[in-house]
Amino acid sequence: MILTSEKLISNWPPGHIIQNGAVALSKGIILAVGPVDKIIKRFPGHAVHPLKNAVLLPGLINVHVHLELPPLLETVRGASFVDWIINLILAKKALGGNDYQSAVLTNIETLIRTGTTTVGEICTHDISPALLKQNGLRALVFHEIIEMRPRVKVKGQGSWRPAAPHSSSSLVKFGVTPHTPYTVSEPLLRAINQFSKKKGIRLSMHVAESKDELALLQRRKSGLDRVYDLAGWDLAWAPSGISSFEYLKRIGLLSPRLLAVHAVQTTVEDIALIKISKTSIAHCPRSNKKLRVGKLPLKKLLDAGITVGLGTDSLASSPSLSMWDEMRFAYKIHKQDAISALDIFKMATINGAKALGLEKDVGYIEPGKKADIIAVPMPLRNTGNLYCDLLRETKSCIMMMVNGKFLFRAL
Repeated sequence: MILTSEKLISNWPPGHIIQNGAVALSKGIILAVGPVDKIIKRFPGHAVHPLKNAVLLPGLINVHVHLELPPLLETVRGASFVDWIINLILAKKALGGNDYQSAVLTNIETLIRTGTTTVGEICTHDISPALLKQNGLRALVFHEIIEMRPRVKVKGQGSWRPAAPHSSSSLVKFGVTPHTPYTVSEPLLRAINQFSKKKGIRLSMHVAESKDELALLQRRKSGLDRVYDLAGWDLAWAPSGISSFEYLKRIGLLSPRLLAVHAVQTTVEDIALIKISKTSIAHCPRSNKKLRVGKLPLKKLLDAGITVGLGTDSLASSPSLSMWDEMRFAYKIHKQDAISALDIFKMATINGAKALGLEKDVGYIEPGKKADIIAVPMPLRNTGNLYCDLLRETKSCIMMMVNGKFLFRAL
């Protein structure tokens, strides 16, 4: 099969855009990328699928999403981050399996329509994995763990293990997500870390998301005291440390296997720890804004050579699961810090792949990579910067494929 379009972004050096480009693929693998005439001549027996007035791009990668949550943003909105947590806990008491299944199906439709081919999914109710497989998306599914009891069993098949473990497939792989440093006990975090090392699986965790989290670790008055009270937890079980990243470093959790989500309350000292440990960061700017928790020091992280991917978070803290909406907002709030539109595209593609440990398979359109490719409409206005033009105008895709299989075609 050969895909052709007016413009093709095959890699991310500045200006590396192929005019009248083509991609040859077979059995889900990209064979070659280049100008249309050369690719068609090289692969004469391949069917050609022209995508007119379109730009071909690598599939977008959403490194942090909760597909099982329905639109709850307006329902659980609170005056503070802690109010939001408590409102979400209470709102979920009224939800059941059908609600979560319906949410996953609707949210997957949004991902496909807007060109997200890979997700870092936080799985709480064991509903999303089967539906992700069924719909053909690529995913790293993190099973969520929340447990602060200090004497919970941590050996053998303890209660903290995923309730219904799944076997990985070519498209859907599995990891573990201890929820936060303050909702998973230290002994359990150490056990999860050892399990992760032994099995070679990746971890994801909400880290340094709020000032309340920092206050709790520093043994100061924190709004999270209310969450502990609601959960029936003893404040003596709470972690202690200078910062969340310092605490995780002390217990051995910072590593290339960890994806730290949010990280808005990150200091210069934290950045040094993140860099040395090669921990990756998931940036969810609209969620951070809605929950009023702060702004990620993105420029400092990128300047330090830290991998930062982009995520939408859930519909309980963000207005949509569109990566285009997330990319636009990220560019809007960070361009004053010399973050370019190209930087944003990297975060939504190759950096996202690196953050999930999938960079050998996806993130670029280049020979040898999996054929996870999208096509979006050519921008109506040409300013000379295609990345800026795409951010300004793109809302959905006109073609989307994963592993060489069409999941969506508007034409």
